[in-house]
Amino acid sequence: MTVLAVPLLVLSTLAQTPAPRDLVARAVTAMGGETAVRGLRGSAIDFYQAMFALGQEETPASPARANLTVGRQVTDYAGDRMLITTEGRNPTGAVNKVRRVIAGSIGMTETNGVPAPENPGQVATLERFMRRTPERLLLTALDNPAGADTLDLYFDRRTGLLVLTETLTDDPILGDRVTRTAFTRWQDAGGVLLWRQLDVEVNNRLQNHSVATAISTNPALSDSMFAIPDSIAARAQRSDATPPPVG
Repeated sequence: MTVLAVPLLVLSTLAQTPAPRDLVARAVTAMGGETAVRGLRGSAIDFYQAMFALGQEETPASPARANLTVGRQVTDYAGDRMLITTEGRNPTGAVNKVRRVIAGSIGMTETNGVPAPENPGQVATLERFMRRTPERLLLTALDNPAGADTLDLYFDRRTGLLVLTETLTDDPILGDRVTRTAFTRWQDAGGVLLWRQLDVEVNNRLQNHSVATAISTNPALSDSMFAIPDSIAARAQRSDATPPPVG
């Protein structure tokens, strides 16, 4: 991963000054300052993405197949709500239009116009994704270092920005699962620097490459955007309030 060529500071193992909290505070300042970052109530991101199906290759030597997607993600930070609309092409060439809503610890997925309750594990995954965006993760590290998630955080020595997170989990197929998420191509978005490229590696293999083509901060957020019909909500299972253990 090219980001590893940048001089980095690792939060979890740094013993001398600057202190871990100072690194986090410097990253928040580099993004535009604590007041600006705390002022983010939501965001709307247009993106394109390649997702590689690791572990589903035809043979051990085959490359992972990619699903190609374009979409828009609207996030309400204060309400812990998310709306994702995508149009994706899978390896067989089939095109699917998907609308996903996460609100109130439940979710709904609408595929080609057919709604269904979201899998509770997927709800938890999206909630965890919201918590781990740099703009939310760094504030949590300032306010509540013993929060719900345990990650190693890496910072660019020159800019101070958060450029990499790393987690170690137990995978029933892969065994130790090391997940690295790199944030690059930081650009201004309404007075706050936000990443424009996100890359996720699992055990040194690329799983997700996402590029934000447009970002707006503090967009108008209506309750109707995140509405889940009663018929779906009644059957939806709530996500586990305790995130999966991360070591």
